[in-house]
Amino acid sequence: MVDEPDRIDEALTGALRVGLTVAGQVAERALRAREQAMREAQARSEQEARVLQARLDSERSAARAALAPVDRDEWWQRASVDDISRAWETAQTWRELDPDAHRAGERMHDELQRRYGIDTSDLQADPAAVRAALERAERSREQSDRERDAATAESAEAAALVAGADQLDDRVNSAERDVERDDADRHLGEAVSREALADSLAGVAEEETVQARVVAATNQARPAREAVAAPPRRAPRARRARTPAGRERDRSQSR
Repeated sequence: MVDEPDRIDEALTGALRVGLTVAGQVAERALRAREQAMREAQARSEQEARVLQARLDSERSAARAALAPVDRDEWWQRASVDDISRAWETAQTWRELDPDAHRAGERMHDELQRRYGIDTSDLQADPAAVRAALERAERSREQSDRERDAATAESAEAAALVAGADQLDDRVNSAERDVERDDADRHLGEAVSREALADSLAGVAEEETVQARVVAATNQARPAREAVAAPPRRAPRARRARTPAGRERDRSQSR
């Protein structure tokens, strides 16, 4: 009879073998796809190749950070099958481009051999379990791609809406400036017309009559909105006339 701890260890080892096998195959596909993408970008333009290289550099930095814990014993004591499989996939994906990823892969090879008796160069995983796990990984990848594409489309749509709003604001501001400029030109023309009218009436009527006629004709060359907005002037208050002091004394004596 097999002891319960032995069955647990056997199940864990079997799951690790499957997970590591799938991780290695996924990493191999990612590595080849990356190389193909770089060749195609270089063939199209240097600019596109630089953009792709910048993205790969960012991803490589993230991979290096994700692999840092594999050097610590505490990580191995807590790591699950999924944690180990993901770390192995990352190490294999970047092993040819990043020395830290290559060293992390070697460290994982040694730890897996020492802790679980697994040789990463000969995993001997169950083929049926590997196929099923690969199918699940492929479905998960397709779902992630769809979500990423949807997020990219939403970002592009939002950027287009913002750009459209900015263009609309520019048009509105330009239209407002045109209206203000036309308004200023019109009132300037009114002022010029006022001067011309005054000149034409000079010598024909008295000066006061000329000024009254000009004001009535041009409304003082002020915009209508200013005339409406201007507060009405109050009529001057009548002051009570003061009686001279001498007259007040005469009145008092006469009484």
